[in-house]
Amino acid sequence: MDKIHSGIVEKTWKRVGGMNPSELNKLIILMRKKQPSVLAYLMAVEHDLLNQDERELILYLGVLVWQIMSQGNKPLPKITEDTLFEMDDSNKKMLEYLMDQSETGFNEVVETMSKNYNQQNVLKYVIEALFEEPEEDCNIREENMGIIFISLKTIIDCFNK
Repeated sequence: MDKIHSGIVEKTWKRVGGMNPSELNKLIILMRKKQPSVLAYLMAVEHDLLNQDERELILYLGVLVWQIMSQGNKPLPKITEDTLFEMDDSNKKMLEYLMDQSETGFNEVVETMSKNYNQQNVLKYVIEALFEEPEEDCNIREENMGIIFISLKTIIDCFNK
């Protein structure tokens, strides 16, 4: 898949971000038809570990990533469970490697990965969205940001494959 340009990312982000709950629900229903394995993955990610706000965040960002990636020059493939497990396993191994790095080593690896990543504009959006200040009554715990990030990167990797 060709690189998704930042203009597409921003335009899609604004369009989906401006949707009311009913419109978002329709988008989730459409995702269930077009990408059922991806939706199931988003709903199941560390379900026992993540709280309700974190599950809502990963679902929202996952739907948004799907919409962004759908704007590419080719139709998205229907992602299978096998592809999801393959990419998830690869990303979890990368996370384990990063956890063993010093802070300097970690930052260098992440910077290199970001520069060489084919969908760097989409990945950058995910990072920015995760580090936005949450709404006052929203309980997004810092210790779960890595899980949410890796799960969303897994979806990007699947669509980009």
